[in-house]
Amino acid sequence: MTSIHNAFGWKVLRDILADATAGYGRTALVTGPVAAGKTTLLHSFADYAAQRGVLVLRADCSRFTPTGPLGLARQLLGVQTELADDSDLAPEDRELEADEAIAHIVELSYRSTVLVCVDDLRHAHPASAGFLSRLASAIGDRPVLVVATDRVGSPHGHHWLAQELTGRSTFRKISLTSLLPEQLVTLAEAEFGLGLDADTASRLLRLSNGNMLVTTALLRDLAADRDRYPAVGGSAQVPVGPGYARAVLETLHRLDPEIREIAEAIAAAGEHESARLIAVISGNEIAVVEEATRELVAAGLLAAGGFRHEVARGAVLGDMPLRRRVNLGKRTAVALKDDGASAEEAARWLESFHNGPVPPRPPQRSAGEDFRISGRRLETLWDARDILGSIDQGIHDLTAREDLRLMDLEGGKLLVAAEFPGLLRQAVDERAPRPRIDTTSVQGARYAAAWSLAGTLTGRTEPGHAAQLADQALERSIFTDEMAPATLAALWAHVYGGRPEQARSWCDRFLADTTDRQTMPWRASLTALRAEAALRTGDHAGAVTDAALALRMLPASRWGVRIGGPLGTLLHAHTLAGTSAKGTVLLRRRLPESMFETRYGLGYLYARGHHHLATGDHLLGLADFLRCGRILADWGFDQDRRIPWRLSVAAAYMAMGDYSKSVEYIVQALDRPGLLIAGLDAGESRFDAREAIFEQLREAIGTPGLAAVAAGLQSGGLLSGMDADVPRYKIYDRNTVCLQQLSPSERRVAVLAAKGVSNQKIARELSVTVSTVEQHLTRTYRKLQLADRQELRSRLG
Repeated sequence: MTSIHNAFGWKVLRDILADATAGYGRTALVTGPVAAGKTTLLHSFADYAAQRGVLVLRADCSRFTPTGPLGLARQLLGVQTELADDSDLAPEDRELEADEAIAHIVELSYRSTVLVCVDDLRHAHPASAGFLSRLASAIGDRPVLVVATDRVGSPHGHHWLAQELTGRSTFRKISLTSLLPEQLVTLAEAEFGLGLDADTASRLLRLSNGNMLVTTALLRDLAADRDRYPAVGGSAQVPVGPGYARAVLETLHRLDPEIREIAEAIAAAGEHESARLIAVISGNEIAVVEEATRELVAAGLLAAGGFRHEVARGAVLGDMPLRRRVNLGKRTAVALKDDGASAEEAARWLESFHNGPVPPRPPQRSAGEDFRISGRRLETLWDARDILGSIDQGIHDLTAREDLRLMDLEGGKLLVAAEFPGLLRQAVDERAPRPRIDTTSVQGARYAAAWSLAGTLTGRTEPGHAAQLADQALERSIFTDEMAPATLAALWAHVYGGRPEQARSWCDRFLADTTDRQTMPWRASLTALRAEAALRTGDHAGAVTDAALALRMLPASRWGVRIGGPLGTLLHAHTLAGTSAKGTVLLRRRLPESMFETRYGLGYLYARGHHHLATGDHLLGLADFLRCGRILADWGFDQDRRIPWRLSVAAAYMAMGDYSKSVEYIVQALDRPGLLIAGLDAGESRFDAREAIFEQLREAIGTPGLAAVAAGLQSGGLLSGMDADVPRYKIYDRNTVCLQQLSPSERRVAVLAAKGVSNQKIARELSVTVSTVEQHLTRTYRKLQLADRQELRSRLG
């Protein structure tokens, strides 16, 4: 391959070797961009010379093993020594040793012709590099040939050794240029048996700029697809895939780290690429960026408009560590905004960047598009917003006579918003559900299913009515592509509404009916839903089986953001089953960040939090539960109906030994409408409920049953047989310590305020003024380090 690509360089080296053998010392410098074939040419030529009796002395320079001042000389003479030894020598001693090395090489030439090979000279120590130019001057009329290779940013770049030796008849510079189309045709035929025409060869070179690594990767892929492209004619496609991506990365990793960083910044910026913007993102001067860009162009990675192929850009982005990619994305978004982009454009770009190398603007959809929402194409919040905007436009354009179409679009809108619940509150608040829904029509059944899920998630629909809507939709459903999204929505309404048995039964029916007819994505979604229903009925083994099966049915790329559903179920099931070690493996999966904008991401976070508690990572568990709370608050769901995150936070604090914070969150949970025991707000009953929850959580700490206890408390089932003599010492001791810090007057006011009595009623009951009550409360807040009456109630209520 080298003899074909570098035929000129090979011929020059053979000619000057013949001159050296005849007693005319020669020096050659082989230059060219990265992956031009310099090292391959040098090694091949060294083997050729050795076979002809030439004594070959070799030295390889590398940025990973830098040479010392005498590193080249010692490598050439085979001296094994530590680099640190060089620094122990005085300058005159180093000069003496270098002169002795040159004299020794000249002495060797009296026995045979000597070939001195030095690869990648740019990484040599300056003193070692100077040794090479002194050797070139010393060989005179001895049979010695010195050949060094080095990289320059372009085939026409300058090199210090060439500048020193230019003009001498003993020096030759060999510049390896990019492959020409006719050379590529010859190479493809000789090495891969491919008959390329000039047009296909030109298209290959446009992707590689003659970079040998990239070009041979493309030829190898083309040869592997010989059956698919038998003619390889002018109209043949050029396969661009993993081989090309690997060659791009290998080329990139041969470049200096600062050039790689600039390449990563260019990959991040995408179509916004400009030297000024890249300089800001990478933290370099514009001149440095321009020089690096020229080298990347010479290396065959960049062209005038950015990366030569989107696969190359994707390979560079995918090769970055996650933390660096996130930081780079943030810097780029800020730079785009400072460069004149609007905040919305910068945010849209950032969302796209976090989910892969995709265009920064989502495709436009026409208002008249018929939305059969499968959910499979919704991967980001921006996708969902884009679709909702188009649906709203479609609704606006309808006439009053198109009622079925209107109902269809309204149902589709709810299905989209239910995937990304941050959009659901507005979608639900805009319009109340229709009082009568004719589910005999496809549009009506879809609408009923959509409302059953939306109403359950937001609490806008009574549980009984939501269940009725779900059943009506399911009874009319035949599990087809058209009805599948709505059917799944009705099934999830049963799961979230506390009716997992019904959901599991329906899943069994649909899975049995669709064995031969339905596509794998829908069966996978049904199986994942069945797993979650099994988990909520206490069948942990069944949940593990179904969730694992669902994940095997589709690759992660096909699941997209929905992978959080089966993955969270499997993780939670392992935690409840006491097999947390198996769940740890699941945490190694790389997940799309936009998954946490979906309802699937919320369930995954909650499951991961309990996994962390079960494995002793209490702080990580607390972080996940608090994030659940923030997400629900952002969505406008200020209730614990879906996920009892406050009780889980209480459990995490308790596991860390912070009983005070644990009690605060227990009290907050009792105040939420999501808990069925929230009606127990009469003094003694409320105390009993709080004490019982505290004790149940305390006993479950460190056991796999903690998540089950939290779920049981959510439904109130674990408190139905509450013992009147529940232990109280934990919380009462805590309250006693608090009250002992207060004066008797402050204590009386604080106790009444903690029970919810207003300042005016406290003043009348204690026969003091309202101002006095306020003063006592102010001092109480200061002593107990509280912010307001709500925190006082959490502490003492």
